Amino acid sequence: MKPQSGTYPLQPPQHVTAPEPTVSFDKRGCGPLLRKHPSLQGKTARTIRSQIGNGLFKSKFATTVRWQGLPIWECRVNEQSVGSVRAAYVVNGSAATVLYLSATLQKRAFAAELERFLKRGQR
Repeated sequence: MKPQSGTYPLQPPQHVTAPEPTVSFDKRGCGPLLRKHPSLQGKTARTIRSQIGNGLFKSKFATTVRWQGLPIWECRVNEQSVGSVRAAYVVNGSAATVLYLSATLQKRAFAAELERFLKRGQR
């Protein structure tokens, strides 16, 4: 059986890529750790872009408190110069804002520290 004229050759599907998420850092919550470890900024941005691109598969809600109406997520970032840190961030479309970085790894202690930080900022 012969294929009908005009149906071949098949064109491969065109893949539409989403824009690369932008990652910004809150100066007040991230500045102290980023000043000590400048390479942490790039590693944190790559980790969060990966989390957004993969559906936040290793991120958890950091706290029940919201920031500008958005839920706050947290994930662990492993950086050779500092070891492991936790990053609290919000996602709004294709933009993420890292609100807080801390070397505190225990989830409960990190959440308490983050909530104190958020309350201080609401003055």
